[in-house]
Amino acid sequence: MADRTALRLDDAAEADLKFLASIYGTQTAAVKNALAGLAKKERLLANMRSFVADTEADSGPLTEDELSRARAYFQ
Repeated sequence: MADRTALRLDDAAEADLKFLASIYGTQTAAVKNALAGLAKKERLLANMRSFVADTEADSGPLTEDELSRARAYFQ
């Protein structure tokens, strides 16, 4: 069985949760979707940082054009 988690939300976060629950159907679904979106974003950022670090270790600093292409790839 999945763990239960209690959240302490301020007024703004509570309003955000109500808004998202109106879209996703339940508070649980809203939180799951929000967490999934945030995790995806953070994984993409981590992958981009790793890509840049690996590339720079192999061939020196990236040019602005190369950084722009990397940003586009990891969106």
